[in-house]
Amino acid sequence: MANKKNRTLIFGTGAGGVNFYRNSRGSLDVIGFVDNNREKQGQALFGKVIYAPARLSELVFDQIIIASDYYQEIYPQLVNELAISADKVSVFFHHQTKPGLFQRLRSRLEQFGYVLLCRRPGWVSDLLYTHMFAANSDVKRFALQWLDEAEANKVHVFRKAQAGSVQGPHDVGREVPATAITVPEVALYRFADGQVRSISRTVILPAGRLINERVTTAIIDSADYSTGHLVFHGDAFALARVGTAPEYLERGVLVSGGTETNYYHWVLEILSQLQFVRELPGEYDAYPLLISEHSQSIPAIKAMLDAMGITRPLVLLKSVASYCVGDLLMISAPNNGIFNYKGSAHCQPNYNFSRPESIGFLREKGLSLAAEIDRTALPKRVFLGRKGFLRPYNQAEILACLEPLGFECVYMEEQDIHHQVAIMANADIIVGPTGAAWTNIIFASPGARALCWMAEEIGALSCYSNLADIVGVDMNYIRYQANTVASRELYYKGYSIDAEAVVRWLTIGEVDSRPGHSR
Repeated sequence: MANKKNRTLIFGTGAGGVNFYRNSRGSLDVIGFVDNNREKQGQALFGKVIYAPARLSELVFDQIIIASDYYQEIYPQLVNELAISADKVSVFFHHQTKPGLFQRLRSRLEQFGYVLLCRRPGWVSDLLYTHMFAANSDVKRFALQWLDEAEANKVHVFRKAQAGSVQGPHDVGREVPATAITVPEVALYRFADGQVRSISRTVILPAGRLINERVTTAIIDSADYSTGHLVFHGDAFALARVGTAPEYLERGVLVSGGTETNYYHWVLEILSQLQFVRELPGEYDAYPLLISEHSQSIPAIKAMLDAMGITRPLVLLKSVASYCVGDLLMISAPNNGIFNYKGSAHCQPNYNFSRPESIGFLREKGLSLAAEIDRTALPKRVFLGRKGFLRPYNQAEILACLEPLGFECVYMEEQDIHHQVAIMANADIIVGPTGAAWTNIIFASPGARALCWMAEEIGALSCYSNLADIVGVDMNYIRYQANTVASRELYYKGYSIDAEAVVRWLTIGEVDSRPGHSR
C-alpha cells in the first residue's frame, strides 16, 4: 500500500526519544522503543514496549531511528555488534518533519499539563498527576528545591560570590560590551541517602524531596535542566524516574554534569570541579570520586583527568544505572550554562558563565600535557574541520578558499589531547564552525585571532566568546540563518556560509556580518 507507514523502533527513551515520538508519531508506525537501560526494559512508554537491544532479532521492523545523544555509540552497536542492516538504522534528525495540527495540539496540551502539574501545590496539580501518571509508573513527583537555596545542606564554601562579567559574541564589524554578572559561589553540599545518576545534577532525597542545580546568572522559565532521571521541572515540583533498585554506595563526592558525551561540558563544567576536590576539608579525605565511566573511555577526558593529579579512588558510574549514596558530597559547578531550553533558544550572554580562576586552572593542566610536543611542524593557521551528522554545511567550499591562504584543516577528534592543546597554543589564526572543538580555545595564545560562524537565531550564546576574552584571544563571529528557533533543531540543522565573507575577514579584517542561507 502506497501510504503504509514504516514499522519503526525508536532507540532511546530519554528526552530525545520522547520528543521525537511526540513529533513523529503521526507519520510513523512506532511499534516500540529500545534502550540499553535494564531498568527500563520490559516497561512501556506511551503504551509501547521498551525492548532490550538483544531482542531485536526477534522483532519485525522496517527501521530503527536513534533518538539519543549517544548515537555515535549506538550506531556501531546496532550495525557491528547486533548485525542490523545499516540501511535500516538512522539518526533522528534525518527524519524531522513538521508535525500535523493534531500532533501539535496534543503536544501542547501535554506540555501544558506538565506545567500545571509542576507549577504550584493544590488540587489541580494533584489531579493532573493522578491522571497523567499511573500509580505503578516509575515517574514520580517531588518537591523541587534549587541547589543554591539548599542552605541546610551547605557544609563549606570554597569561593564566595563575586562581581564579574560575561563577554558576548562580537559579530564581525561590531563591538559588544561585556555583561556584568554576579559570579556565584563555589560551595560544598552534603546529603544523606541521595539518589543520583552519572549525567545529572539532580539529587532525589527521601520524603519526596528533589534538589537540582540551576544557572543562577540566568533565572529564566525557559531553561530546561531535564536530563538523566529528571523528566520535567517547574517552580514547585519536578518529575523524575526513580527506577526500581538503585545500587547502594556508602559515600562519595559526585563529579557530574548535564551530559557525558559533549567535550565542552566535560571540560568546563565537570573536570573544573576537580580543582575544588583538591581543597576539600580533611574530614572528607576518605571519600572516593563518583564519576561517569565515560571519563575512562574518552581518551582526551581521561588524559585531562589524569593531569589533575587526583589520588582519590574512582567509582565509575554507569550511564544506565541509578545510585543511592548514603553520604553524598556535591560541589556546585565552577562554570555553568543552560544546556537545553523549553521551546525556542535565543541566548543572552549571562546564560553562561566561566570563572577566570577556573579557566586558568584548566589551562595550566592542559598546557602541561603539550609541554613535550614539538611545535615546529604545527600549523599557524588552523581550520577546525567537522565530521559526522551534526550541522552539515559547505565545508569543502570554505576549505578550498582557505587552503591557498595557508590554512590546514584539523579534525580535533582525530588528535590526542596533547596535540589538540599544542595546535591551539601554536596557532595565530583559528577559523571554524561553532561546536565543542572551540573548547580548546582556553589553550590558545594571547593575541591570537579567531573566526567562528554561528546561527543568528541562537542569539548571544557566549560560551566560546567568553573563554576567548578570558585568555586574550580576539574572536569574531559570522552569522547564518538556520530558519528555526527550536533549541534541539538548532543543534543539528544544516546551513550554508558565504565563503567570501570568511576570506574578507582574513584579508581585510572587517566585513559585515551577513546571514547565510539555510539548506
